Amino acid sequence: MIGHYKSANVLLILFLHVSHVAQVAQVRAQSALSDEDAYAALLDRNTVTDKKHYPYVAAVLKMTSYLSAGAMIKDNWILTAADGLYLVRDSVRLLRVRLGSVNYKKGGTLVPVKYLRIHPYFDDRRPEYDTALLRLSVPTRPSPTARPVRLQRKLRPVTAAHFTVTAWAPHYANPKANSDNVHESLETIRRARNLQVQQVHPRSAADCQREQQELGLNASAGLLCLDPLADSDPCRRDAGAPVVLRGVLWGVVSSWRAAGCGADDGSGASFVNLVAAPDISAWLDAVTRDFHWKLREINFDDDNFI
Repeated sequence: MIGHYKSANVLLILFLHVSHVAQVAQVRAQSALSDEDAYAALLDRNTVTDKKHYPYVAAVLKMTSYLSAGAMIKDNWILTAADGLYLVRDSVRLLRVRLGSVNYKKGGTLVPVKYLRIHPYFDDRRPEYDTALLRLSVPTRPSPTARPVRLQRKLRPVTAAHFTVTAWAPHYANPKANSDNVHESLETIRRARNLQVQQVHPRSAADCQREQQELGLNASAGLLCLDPLADSDPCRRDAGAPVVLRGVLWGVVSSWRAAGCGADDGSGASFVNLVAAPDISAWLDAVTRDFHWKLREINFDDDNFI
């Protein structure tokens, strides 16, 4: 009798354990579905459906893999961030640029890159001068979905309420995508291949320079600070994303981020290299016109390791 009683208890305990495991699995599945639904809703809310609204945006690819966004500034030149290209600068034959499509995987025109030029002052320890130019193998005929953007020529005070920032969703990463209880569906991954747009608030010049100093950087008027993008991964940046105001390109987003970007106090600003900054504007003109640009000596702090 006692043995039968013990067996019944063991079975009851086993049943309760199995029930608990099933409940936990159900809760995790519901949580994953909720997280993915929220991420899908974010993608749907920011997805661009008509490339005619942003014909200057380019997708920079390593073969078929997304590297960064970029801005078409001439019919054969793309301006983007330097950091993602630095390690592949000797393998230009692997680089492609897709123009005229909201989907970086298909559509529009896929153009090989003839060569690239990284800004000579670029240093991956700081956001300033994080710019590169890609020379396309063939000029692109302007069309409603692919044409150059006008450049800001003079540094101006930041008075706008927001700027338009466009990039592809791999850099608007699902902040919970690496969690054990989240599995992104193929449909969500496909949605993430479409161009995303956000209206982002700038910070004042004084606040921007103060933040640079707090991060141990040399305060530069050639950088614009943007508030963190909604629901974005705090340790990723939309590298090369064009920052536009009323149809004029102000700059491109740097991929640089502070070492403590994942801390609870927020992700900090995204830094934008302004195309009107003297050492960027002159470099752009020289490279795109095939002129020699004379370097000047710049002294950086030796202890600037962020």
